Parts: sequence; C-alpha cells; structure tokens
Amino acid sequence: MRRLLLTAAVLATLAAPSVAAAEGGYVGVGAGPAVHLDDWPTQVRVEQEIGYFFSGSPRGFYLAFAPSQSWGNDWWVLVFPLRLGGTFDLFRNSDVTFQLGGTGTLGVAVTDQFNNGTDPDVWFHLSFGLLLRLMLLRERLGIYIRPVEFEFGIGDTRRFGNEGIRYVLVGGIQYF
Repeated sequence: MRRLLLTAAVLATLAAPSVAAAEGGYVGVGAGPAVHLDDWPTQVRVEQEIGYFFSGSPRGFYLAFAPSQSWGNDWWVLVFPLRLGGTFDLFRNSDVTFQLGGTGTLGVAVTDQFNNGTDPDVWFHLSFGLLLRLMLLRERLGIYIRPVEFEFGIGDTRRFGNEGIRYVLVGGIQYF
C-alpha cells in the first residue's frame, strides 16, 4: 500500500504543471443573446472558459474548454465544446492593448424543453466567430466582445429539425 501511495505521489508530481507552464493559462466568463436563425430559439446565453495560450502570453494560438448555458422560450441548451483560436495585437503600449482574433468551437450540445418528460436531444456543435479584446492591468485583465459568431447544431432530433443555427453576441471578461 505504501509503495502504491509513493508511486501515485511521484506521478502526480511529474504530471503537475510547472510555474512556467502555467503562465499561459486564463479563465473567463461572458453573457449575451443567442438569436434564432434556424430551429434553435432566441435565448439568454452565459458562458465560461478555462484555457491556455501556447505562447505563454495572451496572444497567439490558444485552446480552451468553453461550456455555455442558454435558456428562454421554454427551452434550455447546454454546450460542451473545445474553443480554438488565435489573437494578435492591433495596438499595444504599456497601459492598454487592443487585440483581434478568430475563434471557433467544436463539441456537443444537449437541448430540451423545461418540464418535459422525454430525454434531451444531443447535437454535434460547432461555431466560428471574431474576437475583439481590450487588455488592461499589464495584460492581466481582458474585456472582450465577439460581435460576429455563428453557432451550429447538427443532429437528428424529434422536436427541432436537423440543424440549429444562431447568431451569438457575447461580451465578458478574462483573467490571465
């Protein structure tokens, strides 16, 4: 038993990120409307994000887990995607940085009506969009907006059609 605990401790130590590896990490939260274009309803959307910039700074390519929840019109939608994107500086000085970048997600979504006795519908989910970000506090705080993002759900469901399409306008904050 002691050997098993010692082996587990050594593996946990080796798997833990170093201080240098953790420098590219970030967390964020945002909210905004998701507007009906085809099948999926217009709803209020809240999203969270935990990710990593491969460059170690908040620019360049990044990968994140970015779940979101939306509700309204007697429906709820849960999305569990990975977000991939890249940002570059439009303007940078010692106090403020303006950034622009492309972003997209790939994952699964689950939808259903409130107070419904049937199983939820499962969808393949993807999105693509444009990110604008203002970096403050020595690039530790980011205020972002995605003015252009289209969200797609593809599935074979009972209550919706075979695809759901929405325009999403989300703004929020990120901490690096």
